[in-house]
Amino acid sequence: MNPSPTARRALAVVAASLLLTTGCGGSSHASQKPSTPGGRGASGSASADAPTGASAAPRSTTMSAADAVPADLQQFYSQQPKWASCTSDSSGPGWTCAKITVPLDYSDPAKGTTYIMATRKAATGPASQRVGSLLLNPGGPGGAGIAYAQDPSVVTKNVAAHYDIVGFDPRGVGQSDPVRCLSDDTAAMDEFVSADPMPRTDAQVAEVVKESQAIGKACEQKSGRILPYIGTPNAARDMDVLRAVLGDQKLYYLGKSYGTYLGAVYAGLFPQNTGRLVLDGAIDPTLTAKQMNIAQAQGFEKLIREFAADCVTQSGCPLGTDGNTAVDKLMTYLQSLQDHPVPTHDGNRTVNYGLGLTAVLQVMYVPQYWGDLRDALSAAMNGDGTRLLQWADLYNDRTNGTYDNQTDANIAINCLDRPDPDAENAQQIENKEVPDYKTQAPLLGEMLAWADLSCATWPVKPQTQPAPITAPGSAPLLVVGTKDDPATPYAWAQGLAKQLQNGHLLTFNGSGHTAYTRGSQCIDNAVDAYLLQGTVPPAGITCDVSP
Repeated sequence: MNPSPTARRALAVVAASLLLTTGCGGSSHASQKPSTPGGRGASGSASADAPTGASAAPRSTTMSAADAVPADLQQFYSQQPKWASCTSDSSGPGWTCAKITVPLDYSDPAKGTTYIMATRKAATGPASQRVGSLLLNPGGPGGAGIAYAQDPSVVTKNVAAHYDIVGFDPRGVGQSDPVRCLSDDTAAMDEFVSADPMPRTDAQVAEVVKESQAIGKACEQKSGRILPYIGTPNAARDMDVLRAVLGDQKLYYLGKSYGTYLGAVYAGLFPQNTGRLVLDGAIDPTLTAKQMNIAQAQGFEKLIREFAADCVTQSGCPLGTDGNTAVDKLMTYLQSLQDHPVPTHDGNRTVNYGLGLTAVLQVMYVPQYWGDLRDALSAAMNGDGTRLLQWADLYNDRTNGTYDNQTDANIAINCLDRPDPDAENAQQIENKEVPDYKTQAPLLGEMLAWADLSCATWPVKPQTQPAPITAPGSAPLLVVGTKDDPATPYAWAQGLAKQLQNGHLLTFNGSGHTAYTRGSQCIDNAVDAYLLQGTVPPAGITCDVSP
């Protein structure tokens, strides 16, 4: 069946936190990494715990004290924005919104300003039981935090009773001085997301190169002013301004997927301002782009094989009844769409290889919809690709014929956050990276190898390198990992929890992406106890899906 409207909204929220967390471009949108230009914390000294290469990134000491804020940043920390009713029709009762001004470049505030949009809703419980403000980030990078926070299923009712819930679109994202590349040109964006994810012929490679170069050129032309300043360290510094503007001494935070990296960078820059941080679906900041790509390819391949194995046990499976051949049938069919795209109810659009594979990957994030994918594949094999297109559009954030800027921001932030010296041009990718990736991930490795091509010609050079984040002196930090998570493999959560000097790991023995509010009462209870009482779960605790 098709997801209900409620389910579709929930899936859209999930999708915001899920963009594949590696690579830099291509129609796979495999993207997500660590950071860019500099800024300062309280002391004005360099921080050894900042992402490598971030300029002037000192450790903070209680930035809430007015005299701890550098003079040229004081105006940002002391501002009093006007909170008013949100203009969005979907915000619901009780939500207010405001614009917060922040420096374009924290290392040189004289360069000018940008802004972030935020939304908040007061705690629903008694004022005497209020803990503070809980900032939320859905991931991406590029996920719109305002819409995410306004979904009531993101946190439990108990947490909403004790915290003001705060969502924000990070700089360059959504409503926050958004980066624009191709997203405001539907035809150009349709072409970009439909590009062949695994080009084989010279003509196909040339087309992928053209599309990868096009998005960088468009970003530079339309958003050149902010493009060098939208990386993760600056977004983390924005969160500290937001913390102060909200009147909180400490930052309380729930970040998922890429949001775990944003939260970890914050803790590294401002450990003394770190309160209770939940990092769910964690990223290991020491990994190279290639290591992340391969791990993700392997994770998604595992779920694709599990989907195929499950499909052949169901009546009417479009992949047949033989588990040994089902995966090959699936991949062969998807590849055939490149030369023979399937029509849809929208007479102007068809589903080709890029869109078909995108649809499959989208559903891998949410195994409860595997039945819908079976039906979508059956319909496509019978000449109607409409349902596959719906899943691909959900992934690509295409609604009513237009795109939001999530893909633009996703690629722009990733290309700043982490360099990939092994993917400097198409020839290097084709001759060196593709064979290596395919050896380690035969189904999807080639796609992930090509996904970095946009960053190879990106107009702004990356300014950081993979490096551990330890956050010495921080409060206890809760890292949540799901054992069968294809987008952020469990080993990444283990790695981050070990790096953080005060990191604590909570394990979900389940599948899919992230764990909190995803069906395990044990996980929800443990996270709520941490957020509400500061109680860290016992070491080694593993939670199962609730019956």
